[in-house]
Amino acid sequence: MNIIDAKINHGFWKERKELNKNTSLYAVLESFENSGRIRALTGDNSKKERPHIFWESDLAKLMEGAFFSMQQEKDEKLEKICDSIIDKIIANQEEDGYLNYFFTKHEPENKFTNLRDRHELYCAGHLLESAVEHHKATGNSKFFDAMEKYIDHIISKFGKEEGKMRGYPGHQEIELALVKAYEHTNNKKFLDLATYFIDERGTHTDPNTHYYVQEKEKLKLSEPDVDPSSLPSWMRDFISFDRDFENKVFRDLQYWQAHERPVDQKTAEGHSVRALYMFTAMADLARLNNDKEMLKACKTLWRNILDKRMYVHSGVGSAHIGERFTFDYDLPNDMAYAETCATIALIYFANRMAKIELNSEYGDIIENSLYNLLLASTSLDGKGFFYDNYLECDPGYLHSQQRRHGVRDEYHTCSCCPPNITRLFASMDMYIYNIFENSLVVDQYISSEFNFKDQGIKINQTSDFPHKGYSKIQIIESNNSESSIYFRIPSWDKKISILLNGSKVDYETVNGYAKINRNWQKDDMLELSFDFSPRYVRSNPNIRYNVRKACLFRGPVLYCLEENDNGKYLNKFVIDADNSFDEVNDKISSENIISLNTKGYKFEDTNDLYLESKPNLTETSLKYIPYYCWSNRGENEMLVWVNEK
Repeated sequence: MNIIDAKINHGFWKERKELNKNTSLYAVLESFENSGRIRALTGDNSKKERPHIFWESDLAKLMEGAFFSMQQEKDEKLEKICDSIIDKIIANQEEDGYLNYFFTKHEPENKFTNLRDRHELYCAGHLLESAVEHHKATGNSKFFDAMEKYIDHIISKFGKEEGKMRGYPGHQEIELALVKAYEHTNNKKFLDLATYFIDERGTHTDPNTHYYVQEKEKLKLSEPDVDPSSLPSWMRDFISFDRDFENKVFRDLQYWQAHERPVDQKTAEGHSVRALYMFTAMADLARLNNDKEMLKACKTLWRNILDKRMYVHSGVGSAHIGERFTFDYDLPNDMAYAETCATIALIYFANRMAKIELNSEYGDIIENSLYNLLLASTSLDGKGFFYDNYLECDPGYLHSQQRRHGVRDEYHTCSCCPPNITRLFASMDMYIYNIFENSLVVDQYISSEFNFKDQGIKINQTSDFPHKGYSKIQIIESNNSESSIYFRIPSWDKKISILLNGSKVDYETVNGYAKINRNWQKDDMLELSFDFSPRYVRSNPNIRYNVRKACLFRGPVLYCLEENDNGKYLNKFVIDADNSFDEVNDKISSENIISLNTKGYKFEDTNDLYLESKPNLTETSLKYIPYYCWSNRGENEMLVWVNEK
C-alpha cells in the first residue's frame, strides 16, 4: 500500500498532519541547521562542531517525512530544501560507492571496522529509505541511484562468500530499508542482503568466534580510551558495563540482539529500538520469504512484549541505562524510559504483522500508540519533543536524577526522535486501512479517503475520534460486485453498533473484526458507534509499581492528573471506581479537549514524617486531562496510575 492510496482529508488528524508539516518539520530542520548537521556534510567546521556518527540518519528521517508529504501534495519550497541536502550528501560518495560523510571526512581508515557501535549500516538504511520515498515523490532517481551504488558496495563487502565479512549492523535498520527498496524495484539483491543480515545475526555461540567479540579484540589496539567522567550518567554506566564485556559476553550481547539467532529469540532483549526494528524486519522477511520459522518467532516476541514488557501507553524499553528492555513486568512509572523511537518501531512491527494475518490486536496497538505516546511526544504548538515518556512526573525527583524533567525540548543532542516523529505523522495515512485476502480492512477510525483500486471501491470516512465515539463511512465509488469489508472492533469496546443505510446490520466477528459481506453500492452509508464511557484499567499485579492503582481511559485516549489542575503531591489522591464522571468541553492552550471531573479523596496533610495510625481520607474533586496534553502548561507534576480505594 502506498501513501497515495489513502489520504487524511479533514478532522483531528488532518490538523495534526498540517502542524507536523508546517511547524514541527521546520522546527527540527532549524535545530539541525543550528547544530551543524548540514554544514558537516560539506566539511565546514568553522564552528568547530564534532560531527556525530549518526547525523546523516537524522537528516534522512527528516527528509523522508518531507517526501511522504510531497507524495500527497507538491511542495516546491520543501523540495528545494531537500534537494540541497541531497546534493551535499551524495557529493561525498566515493568511487567505489561508499557513502558516509563522517568516515570519509574524519576516519577513512575505520570504515566497517566497528559495526557494533559506529552506525554506518544504520545511516545507510535511513538514507536508503529516504531515497526510495524521494524517488516516489519526485520521480527523480539521483538519490536512489547513489544509494543503490552504495548498497552494491555493501553487498561486495558482506556475506557468506569467501573474502567477505560475516558481520551485521549493531543498530538494525538497514534491513527495513532493503525490504522497502526491494518492494520499490522488485530487485532481489536488496531482499537477499536483508535476509543475510538477519540470518547471520547471533549465529556464533563461541565467544572466540562471535563477530562482535572478534571485532572488539581488534579495536582494543586502535581505539582511544574514553574518560567516563566526561560523559552523562547513563553513558558512564554503559561504558562501565561495556568494559566488562568479556566477563559477561553472552548476557550483554543481548543489548544488540546478537546473543542467539533471531529465529531462536523468545523474549525482547536489549536496546528497545534496535530490537523492534529487527522484529519488524523479521516480519517483513517472514512474509516475503514465506518463512514459517521466522513468523513463529515474530509471534512469540510480540506476545512477550504485549503480555509482559509494554507500558499502558504503548511505551517499550523501561531502562534509561542502555535504553533497553529489562525483565518481565519491570515497568517503573517515574523512571520510565519508553523512548519515542521505540514506540514508532512498535507501530512498524504491528503494521508488518497486520500484513501477514488478520488480527485486531495489531490495529489496537497502533491506535493506542498514536493517541497516547505519539501524540504526547510533541508539544501542542509542534515545537517541542519528548525523547523519553514518563507515566509519572515529579520534576524535583527527575532533576535530582539528572533526567529530563518532563518539559519537551526543542533540541536533543541525540536527536533521533524528533525527525522520527515528523516522518511517522507524515506517513500515518498508511496505517488506517489494510488489505486482507483482497478485502478492505478498516483499522483506524480517522477521517480519510481510501481508493481500493483492485476491488473498484473508494470510500470516505468521517470520524469524530478522539472526542466522540462515532465514525461514518460512505461508499463513493463501487463496481457493484460482492466483497467483504472488515471493521476493527477496538479491544476497549467489545461490541460496536453498525448501521447500514440507517438500519442495524448484523456482522460476523472474525479475529476481532466485524465482517460485512455485500454487493456494495455507490452511496452506501455505514455508521459505527463506539462506547466512549470513561473506564478504569488495572495492571497485572506482577507490575509492582501499580499494585492497588488504576489508570483512566476514554475511548482510545489515556488520561492523567496534572498539578496545574489538582495541586502538588498527586500521589496523595485516591479514586473510587464507582464514582461517576462529568465530561467537560475544555481547552489546554488552543487545544479543544474533553476533561473528566470526578469525586475523589485525598490523604489529609500532616507534619509528621511517619505515622502509627492510618491517615484519614477527605473528599475532594479530581480533574483528569488527556495524557497527550500534559506538560503544555509549564513544569509540573503528572500522574497516570492513581491509588484506588
